[in-house]
Amino acid sequence: MKRQKGRKVPPSAPKPRANHDYPPGWRRNDWVVPFIGGGACIHHGHDTDPDDHSLCGPSIFCCRKAAARYMMLFPQSSEAHANWELIDADHLLGWVANGVNVFYFIFCDPDRPDGLLALGLSHKVLPDILRRRTSLDTHAAAADRLL
Repeated sequence: MKRQKGRKVPPSAPKPRANHDYPPGWRRNDWVVPFIGGGACIHHGHDTDPDDHSLCGPSIFCCRKAAARYMMLFPQSSEAHANWELIDADHLLGWVANGVNVFYFIFCDPDRPDGLLALGLSHKVLPDILRRRTSLDTHAAAADRLL
């Protein structure tokens, strides 16, 4: 690939420690997203005020292994009945530009092969996470373990 003058080559993605299973057609900036009725499955982050949706956001999965494990753990969830799509980082960042404040990542535990972690991340870190310039592994200590 010939480099054009004035164009930066994007940094290579950090090597994740978890063993991921990517679906056919997957590209570096793709994420696995569940959809119901044409809309992404939403995690409702409001415990007290049902009218405050500032902490609501889509469920985003690192790979199909994480998706399968989640559906096994939560067979009654909306994700278990969803259609799954590969969505690229730029499309997801468009959601941020349109007012989505938080994404809820469900991802493979880098320390336990059968483990699954969940974490809500805000718009401040989303560009680097979604473009895989920063690995979700760096947030594993703050994530909830799903059992």
